[in-house]
Amino acid sequence: MKELRCIVFSERELISAVIDRRRKLNEELPRGTVEAVKFRTGDTIETVMEVKDDYGKVTSLVLPELEVAAALIAFCMGRKIPLPVDAEKTLHVIKDAATLIITMNFNKTPRLVGTVAKKKGYRAGLGRDLAGALL
Repeated sequence: MKELRCIVFSERELISAVIDRRRKLNEELPRGTVEAVKFRTGDTIETVMEVKDDYGKVTSLVLPELEVAAALIAFCMGRKIPLPVDAEKTLHVIKDAATLIITMNFNKTPRLVGTVAKKKGYRAGLGRDLAGALL
């Protein structure tokens, strides 16, 4: 049995999440105002933010799927929106909106703790590889 949750983000929330994450990590951001957000879908999802500076020059900022997903997870955590630790978290685009899909599997092996987990090779984590992207 599985449980599925979807959190749909507005364009404004997506922009805020990406900017907050990049500022916290001291990553470069183009100066200006975000004029549009578009998605390129295929094997992965690329988010393209078009930033217009004070002189009218438009710069496209292309963001990979993992960065955007990590930004949205951090956005939820900052607003105390509960996210299950062991769930798989994936980014999708539904009706031109960034959507975080959280899948919880209730038929999985029980989580082992401590020495037994180390001997058995189990790893406790945040689900998919998105957890590493948060750091």
